[in-house]
Amino acid sequence: MSVFLNALATANAWPRGTLSAGIGVGVVFAGIATPFVGLLIDRFGVRVPIALGAALLATGFGVLSVMSEPWHFVAANVLLGPGFAGAAMFPITVAVTVRVPDRTAFALGLVSVGASLGALLLAPALQALINARGWRTTYAMLGTAVVLVPLSLLVALPKGRLQRTAPGEAPAPKPPPIDLRRELRRSGVLPLAALLMVPGLVNFGFQVHIVPYLAGVGHGATVAATALGAAIGISAIGKVAGGLVGDRIGALQALRLALLLQVGALSLLPLVGQTPILVLFVALHGIAVGTEIAVTPVLALKVLGEERFATLYGLLQLAATVAIGLAPVIPGLFFDATGDYSGAVVFWIVTMLVGVVVAFMMRPPDRLMPSPRPIES
Repeated sequence: MSVFLNALATANAWPRGTLSAGIGVGVVFAGIATPFVGLLIDRFGVRVPIALGAALLATGFGVLSVMSEPWHFVAANVLLGPGFAGAAMFPITVAVTVRVPDRTAFALGLVSVGASLGALLLAPALQALINARGWRTTYAMLGTAVVLVPLSLLVALPKGRLQRTAPGEAPAPKPPPIDLRRELRRSGVLPLAALLMVPGLVNFGFQVHIVPYLAGVGHGATVAATALGAAIGISAIGKVAGGLVGDRIGALQALRLALLLQVGALSLLPLVGQTPILVLFVALHGIAVGTEIAVTPVLALKVLGEERFATLYGLLQLAATVAIGLAPVIPGLFFDATGDYSGAVVFWIVTMLVGVVVAFMMRPPDRLMPSPRPIES
């Protein structure tokens, strides 16, 4: 989105504040939509929300390609947020988590590698398209691709409700109406919510502020951008390796190790003015983030169970979205108050330490509830 922000502000003299607010609106509406996407998945499976999400994306990108006022950008993001919630990673993550009973974390890691590679390749490709064809044409082309990809996957995705298959078992009856108060008060849910919020509160804030932070410790913009890209690339390795480790030692144990690794990486931030320390930080941070992404849905399934997994996980993702929304604001406030990011670094380390404490105090999911009974679709 930063590529388009620069192009829109330069070509139209639109205020960056309005454009940035549009992106924030999209994030908020994506978070609000996620629990409803979960309800649809539990009731109908993944095909319905993906199709609806693709329709919203098509409409939103259509608005972007013809907009003539800055408020049109905000309106488009009202559509794009729920569109991405319905047609992007959340339904796929739920489908893989529920339907792949063996080596689940490894499978999740492989699936999410595409997101890391896309982040590495998409920005320069979009910039080249904007330079050659303009931002309107680029929005139209990007929208076409974004809509066609999830629609093309519908054929391969499972039909109906997402339930694990066990030969010889009768289909499970539809679950009774959900009692959210009872479900969300179940043992293990609050720690899980905290473990979803902490990485978002730290990692997204750091990613937004990494370029000015590294500039403040003596690195140029090129080095900062390279470091961010390298961290994203290494996170792809972390997703696969962390998934393998998670399947071997358990999702909770792997998440504990990842959070500890994050604390170690963040503790290096005051020293990253030295290039070798920066390289070490990028490697540790990338591996930890990738591991968190691969193993957290597996832990969530064990805590929440299969019957209402998508709905409950969607509600917890809403809490994580609130954390992501606050993540870039808090470091900015520290910088405005003190003129540097020292307070933000302390905040990141302390917040991640809280996550470590929660993870080590959390009881293993197998002790929280019986293992889900095998059921077939």
